[in-house]
Amino acid sequence: MHKLLQRQLRQSRRDRPDGTVDQDALLELVDAAYCEVDRERRFMAHAYQVMRDEQAELARRQLKVQEQMAEMRTARAEAEAARAVAETELLKKERLSVLGQLTATVAHELRNPLSAIRNSLHAIRELSKDAAPIERAAGRIERSIQRCDALVSDLLEYARPRGIDRAEVALDPWLADVLDDQKLPQGIALERRLGAPGALVEIDSDRFRRVIINLIENAAQALIEAAGPSGDRRIAVTTIANDAAEIAIEDTGPGIPPEILPRIFEPLFSTKSFGTGLGLPTAKQIVEQHDGTIAIVSRVGHGANVRIRLPQAARAA
Repeated sequence: MHKLLQRQLRQSRRDRPDGTVDQDALLELVDAAYCEVDRERRFMAHAYQVMRDEQAELARRQLKVQEQMAEMRTARAEAEAARAVAETELLKKERLSVLGQLTATVAHELRNPLSAIRNSLHAIRELSKDAAPIERAAGRIERSIQRCDALVSDLLEYARPRGIDRAEVALDPWLADVLDDQKLPQGIALERRLGAPGALVEIDSDRFRRVIINLIENAAQALIEAAGPSGDRRIAVTTIANDAAEIAIEDTGPGIPPEILPRIFEPLFSTKSFGTGLGLPTAKQIVEQHDGTIAIVSRVGHGANVRIRLPQAARAA
C-alpha cells in the first residue's frame, strides 16, 4: 500500500507542469489508502474471528469426546460391577442349591439316629427313676439331642427357605405380643419404646417372630458373656414410622469388633463356641423375603444396634 501511494504521488507530479502535487488528488489517495487499510483490518478481524470460532468448536468437540469417553468408562465400570454382582448371586444360589441337597441328606441321616437315641433315653429314664447320677447324664444327653435337632432345623431352613404367608398386622401390638413371650436371663432389662402406633405391615407373623427372637437372644448372649453380675445390661426395642416402618434392637453390650462386623451375615460364620452361624443370615433372608432391609451398627464398648426397615402396608382409600 505504501509503495502504491508513492507511485501515484510521483505520477501526480509528472502530470502537473510545475511538478507540485495536486492536493485534491492527494486527499483522494489518502482516503483510498485508509479505505484499503480499513478493508484489510476488517478482513483480518474476520479471519481472526473465524479462527477463534474454529478453535472454540474444536475445543467443544474435544470436550464432548472426553465426556463421551468418560461416560463409556463409567458405563463399562457399572456393567462390570453389575456382572460381578450377578456372578456372585449366581454362585451364591448354586452354593445354596448344593447346600440344600446336602442338608436334606444329612438331616435325614441324623434325625433317624437322634430319634432312636431319644427313645432309648426315655426308656432308660423310666427304668431308673430314682438314680440321680443317671438322671443328670440323661439331662446332658437330652440337651445335646436338642442342640443337634436345632442345628439340623437351622440348616434346613436356611438352605431351603420356605415361602412366606403374609398378613397385615399393626406393628406395635404385634411386637408387644412377641416381647411378652420373651424370657430374658436375670439381670437383663428389656425396654420398650414402641412409637409407631399407626404403622401397618404385611408379614408372615411366625417367620418374622423368629427374626425378633433371634436378635434379642443374640443381644442377651452378648450381655451375659461380656458383663459381670453388676453393670448396665439393657436391651431396648424401638419402633418408628415415616416412609417405612422401622424396628431397632439395641443393647449395651461390648459391641462388635470392626474386623468382624462385615462378616456377621455370612452363612456359617460365628464367634461363639457353639451354634451354626446361621442365625443372622437366616434373619436377613427372612427380612429380605418381606422386601425389607436389615443393618447392624456397632462400636466396641458401645453395644450394637440392629435396624430393620419394612415397607408399610398400603392403606385403603
